[in-house]
Amino acid sequence: PKSTGRYTPELSKAIQGYSEELQNLTTFEDDAITASQALLLTFTKIGGEVFPDAEKSILDVATAMGMDLKSATLQVGKALNDPVKGISALSRAGIQFSADQKEMIKALVETGDVAGAQRVILKELETQFGGSAEAARNTLGGALQSLTNTFGNLLEGDSGGAGVVGVTKSINELTDTLNSPEAKEGFQAIVNGIFSIGTALAEVTPKIVDFSQWVGEELSFRHD
Repeated sequence: PKSTGRYTPELSKAIQGYSEELQNLTTFEDDAITASQALLLTFTKIGGEVFPDAEKSILDVATAMGMDLKSATLQVGKALNDPVKGISALSRAGIQFSADQKEMIKALVETGDVAGAQRVILKELETQFGGSAEAARNTLGGALQSLTNTFGNLLEGDSGGAGVVGVTKSINELTDTLNSPEAKEGFQAIVNGIFSIGTALAEVTPKIVDFSQWVGEELSFRHD
């Protein structure tokens, strides 16, 4: 976000690229991942060296704990932004840290190595939840969701959603056309024509059968 002073065009491009990469590995749609990364950027103590791992951990936590992506982002983001207080909040949410880990995190923060403390947290998140988001994609439901995400991106194309608008417009136009009086009259005419043909065939068929029988009898008579 520009309000934090961290925004650059290069960062925006990198975030979008990482979102697309993570979408291909998980069931999360790239726009949702981009929104998660944008929210994570508001935690100004989370540096670039741990940011990619933090976002991946967020997806794992959200998947494993059945959380929405925004809630998982806030929970992990707060923990990393203030590691000492953050691990207590994570513990209350069911993500446990050992006494040694808590002491290590506290010592690292006191020496000014916040990134080191963040890596301890991320390592534990990896131990408890690592691979959850990717594993979910390899289920039937996950595969279908991934297909839906990919299809949605194909419709968006390079025009920022114009593809979706175009397809929607075409569907609506087709629906309107089919609902028009002219289309209904035309369809009814087709149905009536088919019905007339069927009726005519039903009337002619017995005569054809009778004629066939007569020909057969005549040929048999002459042969005898």
